[in-house]
Amino acid sequence: MKPGLISTAVILMALSSSPVAAQTASNMKVFGGAKIDEIYRVVLDRGALLLESINAVIKEKGIEEGQVQVTAGSLEECTFHYVESAAVKPKDLFKRVKGPYEILNAGGIIASGQPHIHMTIASGGKAAVGGHLENGCKVLYLAEVTIFKYVAAPLLRKPNANGVMLLDSK
Repeated sequence: MKPGLISTAVILMALSSSPVAAQTASNMKVFGGAKIDEIYRVVLDRGALLLESINAVIKEKGIEEGQVQVTAGSLEECTFHYVESAAVKPKDLFKRVKGPYEILNAGGIIASGQPHIHMTIASGGKAAVGGHLENGCKVLYLAEVTIFKYVAAPLLRKPNANGVMLLDSK
């Protein structure tokens, strides 16, 4: 084993002796074997729609499985949603903000050609806000996006008992 790396077996042995491990293992799925096939670097100029542009690249490049990262940018308006309570079945609250906002981070997984992206944005002197990215977020000055195309077993999203869409294998 290389210095500084911990093997999966060591991690699993450590987890299995923990009382939290059984709970964690029953609430977790791991999908392995993905390899990066291609990387697309996208720059969006003023007025571009963020999610709509990401979806266009995904469709144009035939990306079924992958990942999206928004590494820099600003928005003049944005729509997103987030959960509004800790109830067993989630209820989403949709919010639209206007004004100059910096994208602090954004990213998500592409499964079955559909991205699920969350983002955090902030405006000078105001609290950061964010949630699940929705259509209608307009770029202010620029947005830099990296899209990774995976060669991987296909995934899809299936609702769990509470209606939450979770990744699962096909």
